Amino acid sequence: MIDKLEYLDDGESKYPMAFTINVMEATEEEYGGVENWAKLMDKSEPSYKALKFMVLEIINEGIDIENEKLKNDKKKEALTSKQVGRLITRIGLEKIGMKVFNLIKESLPKGDKSKNVRSMKSQK
Repeated sequence: MIDKLEYLDDGESKYPMAFTINVMEATEEEYGGVENWAKLMDKSEPSYKALKFMVLEIINEGIDIENEKLKNDKKKEALTSKQVGRLITRIGLEKIGMKVFNLIKESLPKGDKSKNVRSMKSQK
């Protein structure tokens, strides 16, 4: 895994995003793995629940990473599922979907087992 922190900007706030082994583990528990999750996204109508789940995990992981670096009381609170749903609505499904897939693709080193996730969305 490559330690990479990206930001999602909705015009009002910037949200840190990180795709780490913690996110992969949560995805494995919920969907059986990242590849299974990606299959839900590659349909004519993607799974909104699965998209919201991944965005929530990625943003909250980014918030955790940023909070660990802070030495004061100005730590950010984790987002809720409803807050993430509203964020996705504001930004748009296509834009946020591409941002998530690009983050995943860039976070996985070449030759990683999850290469199918990388190649699937590079075709779009």
